[in-house]
Amino acid sequence: MKALKGKVALVTGASRGVGAGIARVLARHGADVAVNYVHSQEQANAVCEHIRSLGCRAYPIQANVTDGQAIKRMTAEIEQNLGTITIMVNNAGHNPVRNILEISETDWDCVLNLNLRAYFLCIKAVLPEMLERKDGRIINITSISAQRGGLSGDVDYTAAKAGIIGLTRALARWAAPRGVLVNAIAPGYIDTEHLRDAASPERLARRIDRIPLKRLGTPEEIGEVAAFLAGPGGTYVVGEVISVNGGIHIA
Repeated sequence: MKALKGKVALVTGASRGVGAGIARVLARHGADVAVNYVHSQEQANAVCEHIRSLGCRAYPIQANVTDGQAIKRMTAEIEQNLGTITIMVNNAGHNPVRNILEISETDWDCVLNLNLRAYFLCIKAVLPEMLERKDGRIINITSISAQRGGLSGDVDYTAAKAGIIGLTRALARWAAPRGVLVNAIAPGYIDTEHLRDAASPERLARRIDRIPLKRLGTPEEIGEVAAFLAGPGGTYVVGEVISVNGGIHIA
């Protein structure tokens, strides 16, 4: 039997990149998946079609996760169509890659809202039901930037991702006795459209050369770690930040 069969997962920002990889892998392990998106409906539908081809249910759901009312509508709609959310993967985010001199106060607020406040809002929406059932997994996607600082002076994104680690550990300590397990994943350089758009081929090649495995990670490799945390292998893992970066921390 697939380890996540009968579970319902919500993955935010799941129409492409890391979120799409996580959604596909959770379905591969048996979960039904709600695929959240903001603009990319066609890509979200494609992810859902892949999930259905694996024999699992999928539901594309549009919602701006910086909007608390939109999140409440989203979670209610998922419950009606898939059932109670038992796995929450907070993934939606964006890094404009600006250095501190280029970041305005408005820019700062926008980045913190999407990359940190949205996690808080999504957790608030799903947590009461998880606590009532004494069963739930919350997985927050942070970043290698939170662990060592961004390389581009992108203090807004780095601060938000570091905040996710603090949020994860504080919530994990409080929620674990109540039956809800909370952890985080810190990806390194993952092969996504955003990474390739943000870095020139030459810069990307230099980054890859520093990775002991000499390659970028894949969204599916992040998904496998999420599936571990969501499944029976993660039953004694609480408040951890799992680094998935090809060994760059030891390089």
